[in-house]
Amino acid sequence: MNDLKAQFKSKDFLVNANVIKNISSLDITLDEFLLFLYFTNISFDLNLEDINEKLGFTDEKTFKTFNSLINKKYIEIKVSKNHGKVEEKIVLDTFYDRLILNKKEEKNNSDIFSLFEKELGRTLSSFEYEIINKWLENNISEELISKALKEAILSGVTNFKYIDKIVYEWNKKGIKSKIEKEKPITEELFDYDWLGEED
Repeated sequence: MNDLKAQFKSKDFLVNANVIKNISSLDITLDEFLLFLYFTNISFDLNLEDINEKLGFTDEKTFKTFNSLINKKYIEIKVSKNHGKVEEKIVLDTFYDRLILNKKEEKNNSDIFSLFEKELGRTLSSFEYEIINKWLENNISEELISKALKEAILSGVTNFKYIDKIVYEWNKKGIKSKIEKEKPITEELFDYDWLGEED
């Protein structure tokens, strides 16, 4: 019993804390993460027998998980020659690149939310987060959004109905201000009753 407990308490696999903190930003399954841990801790080779032994996988599960990591571009296979012999190694650089990219995108997106909370002097509601996300999803630049916010503040009207109206009108008139667009927005992002009472 004690020997079995000691096996469970042993630390065979290690993972960087930064990976743990940011892994939730990726589309990755538990099996894929376990195989990633194998590559980082044990070997950069696709050793089916060893993988199956250490992870409890079958050959089919290992191949399926491995191919999924390849298709998602989380890992790559690097082919090289060593004394005339062709060798294949698993490269994890793309996995770390994706983590870094997602972290940067998350930071960049959080900047505009922080700006709103700072300028409005309060925490944003979930609905207000949804509105800002909708602007970003429609390829409206953060610069245009922040200018619309400042315009609303100067006008003394800081509710989101008014700010959304500014964003829509500016975008419609082609006031891009370094806006990156793939397609024009032909209708208002949210169907508000503009003549009704403002929140």
